[in-house]
Amino acid sequence: MLRRHHHLIRSSLRVLNITLRSSWAPSTTRAFHVSALNKSLNPSLIDKDPTSTTLTAEQTQIERLFSYSNSQSTPLPEKFDRLHAHSLQVYPTTAGKTVSGLQGHFQQMLMRLTKPKSVLELGTFMGYSAMAMADGMPKGGVLYTCEKDPKAARLSRELFEEHAYSPSTKNEGVTRKDTTIEVVEGDGLSSLALLHERNLRFDAVFLDANKGNYVNYYNFILDNNMLTDEGYILADNVLFSGLVLNSEERQRNAAAGSPSSSSKGKSKKKKDAGDGEWNRETFQKFADYIHTFNKHVRDDPRVDVVLLPVFDGLSLIMKRRQ
Repeated sequence: MLRRHHHLIRSSLRVLNITLRSSWAPSTTRAFHVSALNKSLNPSLIDKDPTSTTLTAEQTQIERLFSYSNSQSTPLPEKFDRLHAHSLQVYPTTAGKTVSGLQGHFQQMLMRLTKPKSVLELGTFMGYSAMAMADGMPKGGVLYTCEKDPKAARLSRELFEEHAYSPSTKNEGVTRKDTTIEVVEGDGLSSLALLHERNLRFDAVFLDANKGNYVNYYNFILDNNMLTDEGYILADNVLFSGLVLNSEERQRNAAAGSPSSSSKGKSKKKKDAGDGEWNRETFQKFADYIHTFNKHVRDDPRVDVVLLPVFDGLSLIMKRRQ
């Protein structure tokens, strides 16, 4: 999951006060900036350094467009606001890995339109997108979500238990949801192998895990016929802050043995404790993985794809009709 544009966090933006009121979010009031968790409509079309904290006039305008779009859309229920705030509390520097409310609502609408009975998500994090999609699925649907980080997997399980998405929900007075969410803990490829052993196939897949493994995830799903005939894959972050625009030249230079210009002047940005450091070169490396994935899907005769320049780039991938 991409570190979602923390350079857009500015003290001048409107501050929201969210009251946390559940077992997974201790009772307290916490203020946070809109931009901390809400990406602009299309941050990938403006030239910027993803490690920078400077906001240009153009970026400010895009932030305003995002805020307008968000304000003119039907809001998701309060539980999603509380989860965003809780994510910021638990993961103060990487909470932006969660999808924005606007993207979460888009994915929920997509579920309502396509009515998938079985959905796979690679990359749970705190469970926001899983919960948003589950609320849009038809009665009796099951969503399987895979998460490598044990802490995030535990917290998301608690969330799904609290809100009655789990089959084991024991909360009195809480009505069981029509859709079940099952957390599969482990790295993406191992989780896919386990699900394949259970002979599971999916009507929809949301791909939002390790960017370096996007091609491997995609190939495993298609090679093992885990996608139904009318199913689709929605791949997130396929523009990767616009850095994919530099990938072709970098890959040509690498093949020719030339040094990459983007390795100069690295500016480091600290992540959550234990996560190491990010810099522009690291961002560009992951963008190169995404560019390789984009080309791989485009050239795959088994599918049709449309890459949508919204949020941080969403690719909608469907099996080609015979």
